[in-house]
Amino acid sequence: MSYQFTNLVFEGGGVKGIAYAGALQVLTDCGIMPQIKQVAGTSAGAITATLVALGYPAPELKSIIMNLDFKHFEDGWDPLRIPTEYGLYKGNTFLYWIQKMIANRTNNQPNITFADLYKLTGVGLFVFATDLNIYDIKQFSHIDTPNVPVCEAVRASMSIPLFFKAWKFSNNLPDNHIYVDGGVVLNYPLTVFDSPQQPDNPQTLGFYLYDRNGNKKPNSLSYDQPVDYCKVLFETVIDSQDIDFDNNESMEKRTVKIDDFGIAATDFNLTQQQKDQLYKSGVYYTEAYLGVPVVNA
Repeated sequence: MSYQFTNLVFEGGGVKGIAYAGALQVLTDCGIMPQIKQVAGTSAGAITATLVALGYPAPELKSIIMNLDFKHFEDGWDPLRIPTEYGLYKGNTFLYWIQKMIANRTNNQPNITFADLYKLTGVGLFVFATDLNIYDIKQFSHIDTPNVPVCEAVRASMSIPLFFKAWKFSNNLPDNHIYVDGGVVLNYPLTVFDSPQQPDNPQTLGFYLYDRNGNKKPNSLSYDQPVDYCKVLFETVIDSQDIDFDNNESMEKRTVKIDDFGIAATDFNLTQQQKDQLYKSGVYYTEAYLGVPVVNA
C-alpha cells in the first residue's frame, strides 16, 4: 500500500510524547519516513519533530525515550526564581540534552541554526512557542527564523509556564522577547502546511494525544503546593484546546488519535510500565489509522 504523506505534525503532550516513538516505528515499517520533507510540533511535539528532522531512526528513538529519566529535567528547584525568571526549574538540563541529541546528528553542531539544519538534512523543521510580548504564537523555521539555533527554539517551546524558567533567546535572535510553552496558544499546529490552494492539505498527517476512556481523575490540589499548582494549571490550559479539535472534522480526518490513558503531561515519574503502555498505544493507533498492522510492539 502506498501513502501520500510528506508532512508530519506532532501535538504537545509532555512525557506522553513517548507514544510518538511507537507511531514512528509504524511509519518506518510502512515505508513512509523516506517521503517526509517537513515536520512540525509544539512542546513535546517539537522535540519529536526535531529528532525526526535530524534523521534518528525509530528503533534508536525508542531506546532514547525508554531510557530517559524525565526527573532529571527538574533541575535547580527554586521558588524565588518565579518572581524573576518565571519558573521553578532552570530547564538547563533539558537544553543540554537536546543539544547533545542535535550534535550527535550534525557533525557536532549543538547550536545548529534552522537554515543550516535544512541544508544538512533537506527536511524543514517548524517549531512553535508562545511569545508573551506579542500575546501570540511564534513560528520558528528555516523560512521564518533561519539564524535561530534549533536547540533554543525547542527549549522555548517546552517552557511550561511557572514550571520551567521562561525562555529568552541568546544574542537577541530573533528578538529579546519572553517565551513560554507553545501549548499555551497552539498545542496542535496541524494547519501549518495548509495553504489557500490546499486548505486541508492531504499530504499532512498529524498525531494527537487524548484520554480515550476518560481515565484522568480529579487531582488533590490544595494550597501550599506550588509545583502541583503549576502542573495542573498547564494541564488545564492544553486540555481546553481539545474542544476545538473535537469540533473540526477536517482535522480529525488527517489525525492519528493516540490514547494516552489519562497520564498527565507533567508526570515526570513515569514507570517503565507506563512508558511501554504509551509506546504500544502509539503503535496500535497508527496501525489502525493506516489500516495495515505492520509491527509487533
